[in-house]
Amino acid sequence: MNMMTSILTYTRIQWGIVFLMLLVEFVWIKLSSFTFVYDQNIIIAYVISFSLIYLVYVWYQRFRPDPKILNLLQSTSLFLAFCPLMLGFSYLGAMVNQPLIDATLVSIDSHVGVHTPSVVFWFRNHKIFYLLFEAIYNTYLLQFPFIILYFGLSDENVSLQRYIMQFMIATPLTILISIFYPATGPYTWYQYTPSPELLSALKHLLDLRQHILDITIPDGIVTMPSFHATMACIDAYAFRRQRKIIFIPILILNILVVFSCIPIGQHYFADILGGIAVFFVVIAIESFLFNYVNRKAPSSF
Repeated sequence: MNMMTSILTYTRIQWGIVFLMLLVEFVWIKLSSFTFVYDQNIIIAYVISFSLIYLVYVWYQRFRPDPKILNLLQSTSLFLAFCPLMLGFSYLGAMVNQPLIDATLVSIDSHVGVHTPSVVFWFRNHKIFYLLFEAIYNTYLLQFPFIILYFGLSDENVSLQRYIMQFMIATPLTILISIFYPATGPYTWYQYTPSPELLSALKHLLDLRQHILDITIPDGIVTMPSFHATMACIDAYAFRRQRKIIFIPILILNILVVFSCIPIGQHYFADILGGIAVFFVVIAIESFLFNYVNRKAPSSF
């Protein structure tokens, strides 16, 4: 079995996760009762965008495709298919209405000596540092496409496929934990004003707990564990075998992303600990899967 066949095995697993999540959410919606708010134009635009990219991906395979471009098209198609499903999964999970665990998270923070409001208000009183760490926090949105482009254009398909698989394991795992251990965030517990983005996410979460499913607004409603912390660890881990001139700046950036989860993301410190724990679980699961595929295909990757 050659390398291309083995890579296709990983790709099939990734698409299998997509279709499994699609089936789970379809059944969940069919068996649930809630008020559904949606924008037909947004759904149509999404379906058209995904269909066009996927059709280009399928069409391009008919020729002698450049593996780099093929990898980028495949990764983009997976991303477009997977992310909206995960957003929907988090919304459906919030409607389970498990008891909020903010009090427990505050207790954990207290035991390790972290007082979230002190950190938040220090940054609010030092605007330059706040803006700097806000920019660092938001690099989370840019790192995913950067990593896909970096490994895709470098023809490092093994690293690319493993990174995507880690992302696809981390996202539902984080959401599953948040379903059973939901929290609203320290700004509600300590009663200080959150950012407009967090205020929108809080309103969305509370609406979901009232069984109002609104998919017109893409809010991140997961507090515990911190998905930013998990992905920051995964992003840094992806570059561990790259040259130090590349790895060290990315490592430092993601350490700062993890720290920024308190003053900017306004997470509990316990959320960050949870996110780091999820990272180790994800790496263990993906490594097991990677080794399993390799045993089935000795020449794989």
